[in-house]
Amino acid sequence: MRRSLQNALASTALTMLSLYLWRIAYISTDWAVLALIPLAFAIVAGLWPLVLKPWRARLHIALRPESSLGGFLTGRLRAIFISGAFTIVAVILLAWQALSVSIPEAAIILAAFFLSACLFATGQTLLLRHFQQPFARSIATSVVTWTVALPFTLIIALSTWALAPIPGKMLDAELMDALLIGLGNLPERGGWIAAILALPYGYEATKIWAVVQLRDYPIVGAVFSLDAALFSFVLCRSAIIITQFVETHIMKEPD
Repeated sequence: MRRSLQNALASTALTMLSLYLWRIAYISTDWAVLALIPLAFAIVAGLWPLVLKPWRARLHIALRPESSLGGFLTGRLRAIFISGAFTIVAVILLAWQALSVSIPEAAIILAAFFLSACLFATGQTLLLRHFQQPFARSIATSVVTWTVALPFTLIIALSTWALAPIPGKMLDAELMDALLIGLGNLPERGGWIAAILALPYGYEATKIWAVVQLRDYPIVGAVFSLDAALFSFVLCRSAIIITQFVETHIMKEPD
């Protein structure tokens, strides 16, 4: 239990430090992206065995030893694609949220991350009493992701609906005006990072504009908060992946 808590604290500290340095540095320079490199590396290195090892374990059971397919069905291309795609999505979403969240929203994100990391580290240990690796780790990943992400989806949705600031200009704005208001949150210096972040900022502005237009129908408008709440699934899975990285490469725990 103590080791699990240490792993969860270490993964949370690594992630939050990376995002905090990114947030304070991005105001001044695009070189702030360097603060996200440790985060991206931890996700890639942590996700790789979570994707590759279960595949190889199942292939070892399913494939005959004399089959020539073993040289082709290594699972590496699949692992590269999944690891790369998830890392890009996760880092962009986490970086965007780090720039835009309020203190109450940051507290919710921190709680979800730490809880996911802690439950994964503890749950994997308990599952090892019944399952071999890498299946204990794979089961813990799925169970913890859904267990934490589902309630936090509702929490984040409600907090987004209740706490998201709505600029007064949005009340009478047209769609294109709303987009310009959202993009106005980007630094004036421009740059390639701003070009990437223009998509989520523009989308967020469009969503707020739609909520304003439906302000007489709060139940319908609340639906527009759910897409942001789905961020909780990426957040919880990232917490598990980074904890896996910490366990394997920092704490040096054997498989």
